[in-house]
Amino acid sequence: MPGVGGAEAQSGDPTLCAPDQQQAIEAYYGFRLDQADPEQLKLLVSNSKRNGNICFKERRYRESVRWYSQAIAGDPQDSNLFSNRSAAHLALDEPEEALQDAKKAVQLNAAWAKAHYRLGSAHLALAQWHQAEEAFARGLALSHENAEMADKLEFARQESTSEQAAEKAFKAMHRRDLVLKLREARRQDLQLTMLNQFKQSMAGPDWELEDYEWRPTYLPSMRLRPVDRSRIFRDPRRRMLADYINALADLAHPKAALPILQDDARILSYERAVQEAVARHQGGRVLVLSAGTGVLGMLAASAGSEEVVCIERSRFLYRMAKQALQANAHLQDRVTLIGCRLQACGVSGQELPPDIADGLASHEATIEAEDAGLLTADLSPKNAGSEAEHQLAMKRSAKEMQNAAGDKEQGHEARDLDRAADEISHKQLLRQLQRQQIMDSAHMLSGQADLLITDLLDHSVLGMGLLTAVDYASQHLLQPGATIVPGTLEVWAVLVSVQLGDVAGFDLSYLNRYRWHPQAEKVDLARLPHSKLSDPFKAMTLDLQQRVDALSTLAAEGNVTHETTLHWESDDCLSVPASHSGIWNGIAFWFKGLQYLDGLPVKQGDMVEVRVRQDQGQIIFTSNPDPRRARHAYLPRWHFDMLLDQQRNQAYQQAIERAVEFKQAAGCGDVNVLDVGAGSGLLSMMAARAGAASVIGAEMSQHMCDVGAETMVMNGYAAQCMLVNKDVRRMDVAQKPDGTPPDMPRKADLLVFEVFDSGLIGEGVLHSVAWAKARLLQPDALLVPSAATIFCQPIQMRTGKVRGLDFEQANVWRWRADYEGVDLPQQRDSWLPLGKPQQVMGFDFYEAQANMEPLQVPMELPVDVAGICNAIAFWFELHLDNETTLTTSPYSDKGGTWQQAVQWLGERQVEAGDMLRVTASHDTYSISFAPSSAEEQGLNREQPEGACSGTSSAMHTGVPLKDVAWEASHKQLAEMNGQLAKACIQNPLEYRATALAAVQFASRPHDLGIDAQQAVHFCTQMMG
Repeated sequence: MPGVGGAEAQSGDPTLCAPDQQQAIEAYYGFRLDQADPEQLKLLVSNSKRNGNICFKERRYRESVRWYSQAIAGDPQDSNLFSNRSAAHLALDEPEEALQDAKKAVQLNAAWAKAHYRLGSAHLALAQWHQAEEAFARGLALSHENAEMADKLEFARQESTSEQAAEKAFKAMHRRDLVLKLREARRQDLQLTMLNQFKQSMAGPDWELEDYEWRPTYLPSMRLRPVDRSRIFRDPRRRMLADYINALADLAHPKAALPILQDDARILSYERAVQEAVARHQGGRVLVLSAGTGVLGMLAASAGSEEVVCIERSRFLYRMAKQALQANAHLQDRVTLIGCRLQACGVSGQELPPDIADGLASHEATIEAEDAGLLTADLSPKNAGSEAEHQLAMKRSAKEMQNAAGDKEQGHEARDLDRAADEISHKQLLRQLQRQQIMDSAHMLSGQADLLITDLLDHSVLGMGLLTAVDYASQHLLQPGATIVPGTLEVWAVLVSVQLGDVAGFDLSYLNRYRWHPQAEKVDLARLPHSKLSDPFKAMTLDLQQRVDALSTLAAEGNVTHETTLHWESDDCLSVPASHSGIWNGIAFWFKGLQYLDGLPVKQGDMVEVRVRQDQGQIIFTSNPDPRRARHAYLPRWHFDMLLDQQRNQAYQQAIERAVEFKQAAGCGDVNVLDVGAGSGLLSMMAARAGAASVIGAEMSQHMCDVGAETMVMNGYAAQCMLVNKDVRRMDVAQKPDGTPPDMPRKADLLVFEVFDSGLIGEGVLHSVAWAKARLLQPDALLVPSAATIFCQPIQMRTGKVRGLDFEQANVWRWRADYEGVDLPQQRDSWLPLGKPQQVMGFDFYEAQANMEPLQVPMELPVDVAGICNAIAFWFELHLDNETTLTTSPYSDKGGTWQQAVQWLGERQVEAGDMLRVTASHDTYSISFAPSSAEEQGLNREQPEGACSGTSSAMHTGVPLKDVAWEASHKQLAEMNGQLAKACIQNPLEYRATALAAVQFASRPHDLGIDAQQAVHFCTQMMG
């Protein structure tokens, strides 16, 4: 019988006989196969197949292959023959030939389960696990009861998963190694640049270049360990930083309190509860902790209380409440505002408040130390009234000493006595004045209160010091049996997965390690992309009324303590059923807090263990085991909002693809791209995927450079994309005079940039584009985006009446020196458009030098709706190219990347038909709006002939634009902030000391008496 070799048939199909082989078969039978009688050929094929099966059963596999091949020569459309020969090849350990025959069998009869089984078996022999899994899965779909196929499918699936994991791990290992090498190369470049600068200046730093590599470390366990306040503040630097943070908080409090006045449901709930409590106590004394906006105290007075005392520790919240109370003069006789720390308040006839007692004790200790010669007395008059009062007191005391000595005392002894008397009287007077100052700082209430009202609640529940304030008031300021509003707090929570994964076809999961927060992040769950992994569950209950009852009763019995509880007040483990599978990396809880955890996989139906701990200043959720991941860098949430903006991503991707395609069609063989503000590297990878030969990304932030480089490498774009850790305005294509190599090998053919804030140019985009156009781009380079247009609209966005109370004066606290980002669509009920949107100015980014000239545009804005104009809202359209435009209009269905910009103006009453004259301007860094000089004198109204002109008093509402004391403090702190930032930038040792303090402050702010939200903000700035 003729053999069958591996030669390929003329048809190119390796499973069929080659011509010479077919001729040998025909010679063996004595006739041509294509001319044979069909019945005779059928018999030949049947006999050959039967002989092949016999040989296979007798394990004569090579002979069976020959017989099956002979049968195939007679009937090349029989899938059984190819399937049988595939099995024979497998038995001979010839998996490649087996695979070819199995594929042919499937091709001839795709509905035959056994053909897929043969194909899967061949793939298994070749260790092609994924392909085997697919083949067996198709076969099992055709033959559900085939147990052998099911077993092999499971085996292939396990091996496939294992292989994929190993392959992914292998690639990740090599890519991770490249990430580290690139990071080290950037660090060396930075050190070389700095070293050259020092050489040129002929000066050396007092720190090592390696000090720039140091990064702060935040550990989740830091929240669990109390800190000793006195030990921390032995360092004057930390005391200064703590005071600075609290001063920033003082500035931020009024604007942060404004949304409460718009929260109708919250205020209405308080009003009902206060009315009920006041009626129960038949008026009685009311104590309000945290006067805030002043609304709670006035609600209590309106409910019938004859004596309401409001205590506010924040200087500017006190001013805010005072202004509101003055506007509601009918309540002034019943509401008393006190601006001080709660611990400086007591009740007449009882012991001194702790702050006062501590101050007197410290004063006495200082006197003893001075008298013992351990300290030098401070004889300056700075703490003893005015200079004139001080001198007058000294003269009177000296005169009395002279009279006591008698007129007969003369000469040297009299002068010594006069001098001693003068010094003694001076010191005693100063000490008396200092003691009196301490005593005068006490605020003694006329009696204990029957009702306590407080709204010291933030998104994390306890971050504003609620329990510390309630405990002090219960022991010192409340009667036994007093009522507290609110009486009970229930904290509800839900397990969530907040993960970044595939974005525009790229794996950005590597950014998830930078998604964390030192405390609980304030979030709007309705807008935050997340997956719920459980149903809402009650995490804990705080019974404030029970707390007040217990502490006020103990105080009445004489058991008063000033010590802060440092241990956990509650520590519970909850078992929460998982309603969905996913990566559990957060717990969202009410009010609107999100605490991040280390990611743990959970499956639907699992019982997830959640530990809930609470002390006086915080509620902490932990997993089992506790989160342990160390954090060294922080990315603000707006980065993630931007990456998840599908509208933005799609628009940029389309414009980049068109730009690369245009350059290639124009004869630009290798398109080189410059990405300014590369950040995560998303736009750089889009350009590489679109066909760019190389992409250079410029990124100032070292942290973002590390993040972006890792993302590029792990997505397989290391060969095309590179990040440079520099401001683009420090980059060049020429070699530096100091020998530093160029940042770019050649000029770019395409510039891609997304460095826009809510007001378009606030991040310096005009300067970046101008530099790039002048030094880094080819003359015919394309820009994405190409242009932008600004639009504006006069609006009313202010507070008026709240539950019948006048809060118009609260609007002075909206002001800030420049515009601010406001999400107008999310606050649609809080503002009123007074006119139609108007185009303001445009920027053609190709005209880079022209954009660098400051511009003023006089405008007339028609008023269509009567109201009070106190702001100009403006936004932009970003023209990526001639086909694609992104808009940040509040009337569009935009993504989450940008808000609208709002510039606050002095309030003025407007009527339909009025014309507002303003001047829009830009200084290349910011856009602003200001009333024209004529507008300052009153609106330009069309008046009937003979009518009186409108006056300023008729136009303005009487609400000032800003609080002058707040503005002065803001300027002072802005100067301090500039000095601190400069010190941290110039000296890494200064940065290290500041960052260490910032991390410690953010971990346990309540232990240190630091505002929690500002401590966290300061920490994230230091780690960002």
